[in-house]
Amino acid sequence: MFYEEVPGHPGVVTATVSEAAAPARALVSVLDDDERARAARFLFPVDADRHRVAHVLLRLVLGRHVDEPPERLVFLRQPCADCGGPHGKPYLRGHDAHFSLSHSGDRVLVAVAPVPVGVDVEAIPADGPVRDLMSALHPRERTELEALPVPDRPAAFARCWSRKEAALKVSGVGLARGAVEPYVSAADRPAPVPGLRLTDLPPLDGHAAALALLIP
Repeated sequence: MFYEEVPGHPGVVTATVSEAAAPARALVSVLDDDERARAARFLFPVDADRHRVAHVLLRLVLGRHVDEPPERLVFLRQPCADCGGPHGKPYLRGHDAHFSLSHSGDRVLVAVAPVPVGVDVEAIPADGPVRDLMSALHPRERTELEALPVPDRPAAFARCWSRKEAALKVSGVGLARGAVEPYVSAADRPAPVPGLRLTDLPPLDGHAAALALLIP
């Protein structure tokens, strides 16, 4: 078993790419032809490993959840919530399972839930990318980040961005409409988002992560 449950959050599991890369290569037969082909197209081995770990993990977790061999799972995509194209939120053929996948740096996260779910993990960036990307955020989030000492901004930015992505993944919109809305805050606790239960996940070795669940 190369993954572990995130404490206090049933249905959320995480893997470390550097530790799970070899087991994922050994389990590559559970992937479909397209997943294996995409892994082979990466220029750098670490990116191929991250892709394999993410998709092997997703198949193992979902296979256990729906009681089906992971290699038999078939993933399809809903129409895009923004443009209607064939690249919307993925779903599992033949099963009513809600799930979300995210990877960044050395971490992969998978969440499975009884309601639409979004999960996101972000490696804490250097200060340069934070300065470049702050302008994409909600004005209140920018103000919150600018009020922090410069050394504290990267962690707060990663926290904010992971909340934003998790919230947007619930509907499948993602960042297609930009990162201004919804307002999630860069402060210690996420701001309330209408219709969602948004929470920070425990820190993961240089990464920030968040989970969003649709409120029934």
